[in-house]
Amino acid sequence: MKSRSSAEGDASASSFTTLPSSNDAPTGNVVSRDQPLAGQMVVAASDSGSPTLPQHGGASPDFDFEASGVTASTGYIWGIESSVDVAQLDPDARMDCSNTLYYHHFYHTVSSYLIIYDMTAHSNPYRMLLQLAGSSGLLQDTTRALGAMHLAGLPNVQNQSVHRSAAMKAYGSVVTRLRDAVSSIPSIAGLELLATSLLLCMFEAMSSNDDSWKIHLAGAGQIFQSMYRPPTAAASGSRMAESAEVTANLPLRRFLVSMMSYLDVAASCATAGSPLVSGDYWETLGGGWEYKPGVPSNPTTHSPTDRTMSQLRCSRSRLMSIQTEISRFAELTREGLDRLQTEVICNNIAYRIKNWLDTRPDVYLRLRGFEDAAEDTSEKEAEVLRAAACIQSYYLSCIIYLERSTTRRVGSSALDPQIKAAVDQILALMANYSSGVHRLAFLWPVLTAGIATVNIEQQCILRDWLTEMECFGFRVRHKQTTVKSPHGSAPTELLHSM
Repeated sequence: MKSRSSAEGDASASSFTTLPSSNDAPTGNVVSRDQPLAGQMVVAASDSGSPTLPQHGGASPDFDFEASGVTASTGYIWGIESSVDVAQLDPDARMDCSNTLYYHHFYHTVSSYLIIYDMTAHSNPYRMLLQLAGSSGLLQDTTRALGAMHLAGLPNVQNQSVHRSAAMKAYGSVVTRLRDAVSSIPSIAGLELLATSLLLCMFEAMSSNDDSWKIHLAGAGQIFQSMYRPPTAAASGSRMAESAEVTANLPLRRFLVSMMSYLDVAASCATAGSPLVSGDYWETLGGGWEYKPGVPSNPTTHSPTDRTMSQLRCSRSRLMSIQTEISRFAELTREGLDRLQTEVICNNIAYRIKNWLDTRPDVYLRLRGFEDAAEDTSEKEAEVLRAAACIQSYYLSCIIYLERSTTRRVGSSALDPQIKAAVDQILALMANYSSGVHRLAFLWPVLTAGIATVNIEQQCILRDWLTEMECFGFRVRHKQTTVKSPHGSAPTELLHSM
């Protein structure tokens, strides 16, 4: 994703711009954590010509493959030998096999990375989205495109150009049909169109070097607002008829509201502008924050940590609101504010940030700063602390973001002790609480800290940390920037948003 040339725009690369693709990732071969490896799947081409899809409510079914009596090796995917040779199949069977591979990859890997703090296989909302699919096939083809594009971006995957071509073909078909569907909707768009638009936004952020994701996010915003605008007399009857469907899909509806707000707020931070939909609508329309960490509307089991995770989601929601307020403030400063107006707004936001710190749940007090995390921590406790550390890093990033929006400068850690302390704490939280796929959740804090620091060692750590994301299937762009400090100028490479 491209950033604005202004300091606030450069600094605020949103976390949604990194789209997932493999769990515990060493620098070489990528290994998927807690997910079946690619080599464990044997695909079946069904008689109907459509691939067999994983069913909601459990792990995806095993697949068998029978086509022309051919079963061979494709080589290596993630360093694991696959048992299907797509190149040697009949054309129709080859297409079915590839489609099933892409669905499988989205279901098991991409879905886990999009939510980052994944739950059990049958409660991840991304794996439930196909419940919304209609006869158009829009949602099915969008998930297939995402699976193919992400697979094309993984290191050590053969035939990457083939996967990318399949992704772009599916994407083009979806965009054309989505445009027709949106233009023909009578009074209200459905959840399938909203989910499709949001996934296309993620697809563009994953695959493009430009700002095409903005188009799909704007389209999702229009669909979203049409769904929630007050009904007219003519439309009220049809909406009442849809009440049973709304009730049945309420968990996914709430999730999509949070997903929309997640992308909306991330985009406002990336562009230093106002969000598409005003207000804390993830609270008023969605019933609370349900994107990360965890999705409480889809519980399969209950845990002693549920109450703590609920508190963490609430505190994350408050930070979302602060992020949007800073973005609006950054937009106003570009348009022109006098000194008194700037001071009043800045002080008000600074008070909100301090109030968040003073009223945060006690779980944050258990975080360790520059010390090593306790080795005797249970897995449940570690999960809670990882989520708390991520949210705490967003609080620290808000401090940096507000300062940058006010002063429009980079390298502020050399001039402001509070900014330097925030950068140091972000790096400490990263070191102690981010590993494997959880590193993806720290993207915005990492980028924000990278633009604030002038410490060469810290810049190298952040640059290496971001570059390692390529193991998850993400491309990283480098931009040469000179950060000036009071002690002279130091040429550095600052990693901006993708």
